[in-house]
Amino acid sequence: MSKTIAIVMPVLDDWDTFAALVTEISDRFARSGLKFHICAVDDGSVERFEAASIELPLGSCVLSIEIIRLAANFGHQRAIAVGLCAVAEAGLGEAVLVMDSDGQDRPADIGALLAAGTRQPQHIVVAARARRAEPGAFRLWYWLYRLLFRVLTGRAINFGNYCLIPIPAVCRLVHMPELWNNLAAAVMRSRVPYMTVPTVRGIRCCGCSKMNLPGLIVHGLSAMSVYSDVILVRVLLATGGIAALAALGVVAVAVTRLTTNLAVPGWATTAFGDLLIILLQTVVVAVAASLTMLAGRSSRLIVPIVDCDAFVAGREGSGPKPNRPVIGLAQPAA
Repeated sequence: MSKTIAIVMPVLDDWDTFAALVTEISDRFARSGLKFHICAVDDGSVERFEAASIELPLGSCVLSIEIIRLAANFGHQRAIAVGLCAVAEAGLGEAVLVMDSDGQDRPADIGALLAAGTRQPQHIVVAARARRAEPGAFRLWYWLYRLLFRVLTGRAINFGNYCLIPIPAVCRLVHMPELWNNLAAAVMRSRVPYMTVPTVRGIRCCGCSKMNLPGLIVHGLSAMSVYSDVILVRVLLATGGIAALAALGVVAVAVTRLTTNLAVPGWATTAFGDLLIILLQTVVVAVAASLTMLAGRSSRLIVPIVDCDAFVAGREGSGPKPNRPVIGLAQPAA
């Protein structure tokens, strides 16, 4: 199998793990016929990448390494978006592999993703976790996030960033504003067919995870923001149903009070007032949600392929051979 793959990795101070992953990829696919261009997006790291930390042999399957330094910490989803834009502009490779740099996306699963991509070349291949390695509390919160996503959007999300994307699909995604918020949800919204491959979540090589409860909540909200219009419609339908029930209740209370002798002192006033409050609250929620959506639709959206350069502070690259071309070698952003 002869194929050139670009790999996009967001990195936040995990340079030791990143170096270990690059070395493992080079060793694992040394005689496979595969060639890799690696694009690491530095998401505002405090530590700087040392090119000397990666020693690749001559003839390595890793053709080049590029480090794109973002001006600040914008989050790994936006780092991934910038990396995909860089690969799309450079036109490198036949597909793009997106993986985290902490070792939890195992290089051992790259072969399975590529094999699935060979069988279905028009599909995005996503890694679905058959088994996870996080603590129980994290898994509980993640399950709640998936449940809430399903309830609010009507769609099930069972994959994350680890995926193989054909170049035509990359060119489609980088023009989608949704990519700026969440890759997985943008893949689902893109209408590009995708297929899942079961994988095992790896164990973090070193250091502590940057993902905590606030980070998970922000991640979940970012994913749901991709379906904000669908969520708005569901909220409007729910509030409409509640308002209709409250209005029927108000009518029923009034009719019962005026036409029957079934009465407990003060019951009609209390029930009427409570139902009227519910009715008014649902109207306020519906109006506020509608105005928020309308205001958002009138604002200019960020299109990653157009706007990503504004977030890039600089680029640097290195390769196993001095005379080997490197993607975007040390060109600081204007």
